[in-house]
Amino acid sequence: MNIQSILAAMFSLKGESQSAPPVRRLSAREAHDRLSAGEITLIDVRTPQEWRETGTAPGAHRITLQDKDFLKQVMQAAGGFEAPVAFICRSGQRSGQAAAQARAVGFTGVYNVAGGMEGPGGWLAERLPVTFA
Repeated sequence: MNIQSILAAMFSLKGESQSAPPVRRLSAREAHDRLSAGEITLIDVRTPQEWRETGTAPGAHRITLQDKDFLKQVMQAAGGFEAPVAFICRSGQRSGQAAAQARAVGFTGVYNVAGGMEGPGGWLAERLPVTFA
């Protein structure tokens, strides 16, 4: 499959008659463990200001949800529609939106990190490592 085919597929949403796999929830701890094991790509969809304030999960890709080419960047980070990808934000709202967008364009293994970085049960509440790079 060439890059034009991939991009065309990315931006043509699935029809109503096709059911997309559901967005699954991961706890922050599960996301950490799967990221550490190389089993998922983690996308932090927060803003640069938020990244500076709290740091990010080591190994997370920083791709702001508002980026014009958000889904293209996610595809590049994940490496394909079949690659498991998890989204994280401050509390779980924006990452839920990002996960729904990814699922709608054809990603099959899509996760939302419950609690995000700062919410109850989230990354910081679980005292998981962060980086300020």
